[in-house]
Amino acid sequence: MIYRNPFILFFLFLTIFISQSVAQNMPRVPGDKPKLIVIAVIDQMRFDYMYRFSDQFTNDGFKKLTNEGTVFKNATHNYLLTQSIPGYVTIMSGAEPANHGVVSDQWISRVNNQMIKAGLDPKVEAIDAKGDNLNFSPRHLRTSFFTDELNLSNQSRSKIYSIALDGDVAAMAGGHSADGVFWFDHASGKWITSTFYRDSLPSWVRKFNEKKLADIYLDRKWMPLEPEKEVADTGKFTIKGFMHDLINIKKLTNNYRVIKRTPFGNTLTKDFAIASIVNDSLGYDNYTDVLVVGFNAPGHINQKHGPMSDEIADTYHRLDRDIAHFLSFLDAEIGKEKVLFLLTADRGTGYAPDYLEANGVPSGEFDHKQMIAVLKSYLNVVYGKGEWIQNYSAKQIYLNHQLVEDAKVDLYEMQERIARFVVQFSGISDAMPASIMQKSSFVSGTNYLMQNSYHRQRSGDVIINLEPGWIEKTDKKVLQNSGYNYDVHGTLICYGWKMPRLTIYSDVKTSDIAVTLSEFLEIAPQNGSTGDVIQELLGR
Repeated sequence: MIYRNPFILFFLFLTIFISQSVAQNMPRVPGDKPKLIVIAVIDQMRFDYMYRFSDQFTNDGFKKLTNEGTVFKNATHNYLLTQSIPGYVTIMSGAEPANHGVVSDQWISRVNNQMIKAGLDPKVEAIDAKGDNLNFSPRHLRTSFFTDELNLSNQSRSKIYSIALDGDVAAMAGGHSADGVFWFDHASGKWITSTFYRDSLPSWVRKFNEKKLADIYLDRKWMPLEPEKEVADTGKFTIKGFMHDLINIKKLTNNYRVIKRTPFGNTLTKDFAIASIVNDSLGYDNYTDVLVVGFNAPGHINQKHGPMSDEIADTYHRLDRDIAHFLSFLDAEIGKEKVLFLLTADRGTGYAPDYLEANGVPSGEFDHKQMIAVLKSYLNVVYGKGEWIQNYSAKQIYLNHQLVEDAKVDLYEMQERIARFVVQFSGISDAMPASIMQKSSFVSGTNYLMQNSYHRQRSGDVIINLEPGWIEKTDKKVLQNSGYNYDVHGTLICYGWKMPRLTIYSDVKTSDIAVTLSEFLEIAPQNGSTGDVIQELLGR
């Protein structure tokens, strides 16, 4: 039937217009569960960066999170050896290294004395990779993630994705049952995966790689975005600004590795994260999907230039724009009320020793090679000549257990003797033998953090702790691997789905995150979890 009466047509269109306007203006009510959980982890983001660089931030990035979300002022990692991979795994597993087994980014195998890198897996192959050592998987994980428990609860109907420039991060953050895990090939400038997850790259990833965004982002000079706003407060240091010719660096190195040390690595990661949501329809059905995004570039930049550098200031200036774009996309594409967005950090970072010394604060660089040389001589005097020390890695001394057994030496006695001996070295504040960690149970202090970092099958025989402000001597400007506040205090903000505008001052642990997410989703906690549900969020 065709309406020819103009009055009827007028009222018909008016009714449609009013109904659409009312629908658009009605408040968007969150569902019982979020459609999508995004966990954005920024490497080595100190909590005070949120305020130190606030004058550079727009209202739509970090400030949007702090102004509209739940901000945790005292979120910390609850263990001693604060490295990148243990940080990610703790966030996703709800457990400390003592339970999840990832004691550091790498550890020594007791079987063959070989270095085990957390995500590297010789049993899989990298797909379409041009570079070496890009074959990653989560095979070394020992406990379940909240994403694994989510898939177990609904017969794998949720989609789980993990994305990061660093392959070990992407693989270890994705858990056992991820659907899509992708990382950056520094040799080709493309995103890749491994045969652990699939036999070939998805067509959308190939199309994304064809855009050659890494080439576009490196076809420039990296200089401050707004120099007048980015003069870092460096005390007695002189501000010189900076300019890095990325075009020439790429030509000289003949690879794309440099992008990891620029803020454009963040932009590339954000672009790929958005592409994964669009192409694999994350957050579009009735099952909660999860996307983990590792922003690794700030960590690489910090270790090269230091936390008080103009490069770090510019990195967070530009990262704020990337976060703003990401949040805007999520709101427009899925809806703020349907997305739970978590911003956190794999660890914090301390100041560089030379900066501390220039400002009169005690600090130093500890030479572990010198310590090991002296320790070997000492053990030869006490126990006779032999290769008593098998290896050293990340503040852990590994003994040659076979030699100790053959020589009929008491292993525990040797461990305790070594701990007493090494504390005499300048820069060492504590040393804990494995024997004590196996026989005792600590509830606070440095010993408690050491015990949380200790795993019997993977940790060394003696774990050392340096004085505040000290780092191990390396070619890096700063190095994170302590239980002091500057390394363990990270960022945690919850935004979006049912998250109130709130500031929480009580202590929370990063191992609480996964346990709380499990509570939100009404699923079983992780099988090795030690964290607690964050009570302040239960009235959501």
